[in-house]
Amino acid sequence: MPEEKITFVNSEPAKCGCKMEFSSGGGHYSDVVYVTPCEAHSASKSFGPVEVKRDADGWWYHPNIPSFGEGENPAPYIAWVKEQGLELKGWHSGDELEDLPDEDAACTAWNPESPGPEWFLMGIFDTDDGPYVQWARRVTP
Repeated sequence: MPEEKITFVNSEPAKCGCKMEFSSGGGHYSDVVYVTPCEAHSASKSFGPVEVKRDADGWWYHPNIPSFGEGENPAPYIAWVKEQGLELKGWHSGDELEDLPDEDAACTAWNPESPGPEWFLMGIFDTDDGPYVQWARRVTP
């Protein structure tokens, strides 16, 4: 993915809403540029629910989860979840898919219910043990 550039012209806010202030340092220190990111570029924006559009086989993965590479090591994902202040809950389809026709065994007819109103979907994906659903909710301090 190409790196996005935020452009400021004549010290005006960028088209996205990011703001910039410049200080020459008044001869006491180096030039300083202060950037106030817009909501889209803010690292502190809260991760949360989005519209779910499952693919033709019934799979879906939250589009705002960062890529953690191709490895099988769950540690980076777990650290990111903790950093986001999320609690996870998930389960395999198990017996819920037993009565489905073979051609639908992927996941299209499985519609797992949310564990509660505060939970949002992280993904419905395939594993070695079959379809798996994962939900998240914000941890309250």
